[in-house]
Amino acid sequence: MIVAIGSLQREAIGIIRSGDYDRVEDAPKDFIAFRPLAENLPVIVLSGSGSERASRATLWAIEKFAPEAIISFGFCGATKGDSISGDIIIASRVTDLPGTPFEWSIGDSTNSLDPDRTMLLAARTAVEVGGLDYYNGMIVTVSQVATTSGTKRWLGEAFNATALDTESHAIAKIATEKDIPWIVVASVLDDSEFDVPKIVNRTGFGPTERGFMAYLKYVVKTPVDFPALMRLGKSSTRARASLTAFMISFMDVHETLTAVEDLSESE
Repeated sequence: MIVAIGSLQREAIGIIRSGDYDRVEDAPKDFIAFRPLAENLPVIVLSGSGSERASRATLWAIEKFAPEAIISFGFCGATKGDSISGDIIIASRVTDLPGTPFEWSIGDSTNSLDPDRTMLLAARTAVEVGGLDYYNGMIVTVSQVATTSGTKRWLGEAFNATALDTESHAIAKIATEKDIPWIVVASVLDDSEFDVPKIVNRTGFGPTERGFMAYLKYVVKTPVDFPALMRLGKSSTRARASLTAFMISFMDVHETLTAVEDLSESE
C-alpha cells in the first residue's frame, strides 16, 4: 500500500474523484483521510498546511496503514522563470529552511534529503507516460508561503531551488527515519513572477478550504487583489489536473516496476 500525503482538499479532490474512495472515519479530527476500494490507488491523507501538521499526519499514516512507500504531493510555488502553473516538479532533493524570511540565509544544507531511487524512476516514467510537462530539481520547504515574486526568485538563486512548499521536507524526514521509500511530487500553482494574495497562506491551518464568504470579505477590503485571485483560481484548476494525471500514471508505473523487481529477485 502507498500513502499519498498532501495538505489541502483542493489539491486532492481530482485524485479522489478519479477513483473509488471511502472516508476514513477514525482519522484524527484535524486531518482528512480517504481509503481506496481498489488496490491500484493510494491512500490519501490531508494534513493541512505546515511542517508541524505534516509531521503528525505522516506519523499517524505510518502507524495506521504501514505503507510500503510514501508520496508527498501538493501545490508549490515556482522559483524560476521556466515553470508555469500545472507543471509537475519532481524533487531530486528536498531541504528545509526554518524560521521567518528575515532569518533565511545561504548556508546549511546538511538537512537535505534524497528520495528513493525506485520511486524517483517511477515518477519520472509516470510523467513521460502521462505526457506531462515537468522539471527535476530541489524543493525547499519554508515556514510560510513565499508570496512575492522577489522572494521566490531570490530563493531560487540562493539555494538553486526549483520550487517551494511548506510540508514536503517534514514528510520526507519522517519517512527516512522510518526507513520507508518516499518521493516528493508537486504541481506548480504560482509561477516565479506572480505575487500571491496573502489570503492564500494557510500555514498552520487544517485541510478544509475557506468558504466563499471569506474570499468575498477579503476582496471587499482589498479589491486590488481580485484579478490575482481569479488568475489563481484558473492556475489551481490546471495544477490539480496535473496532479491527478500524475497520480494515476504513477500508480500504474510503480506497480509494473515493483512486479519486475519481484520477478528479478525470485530468479
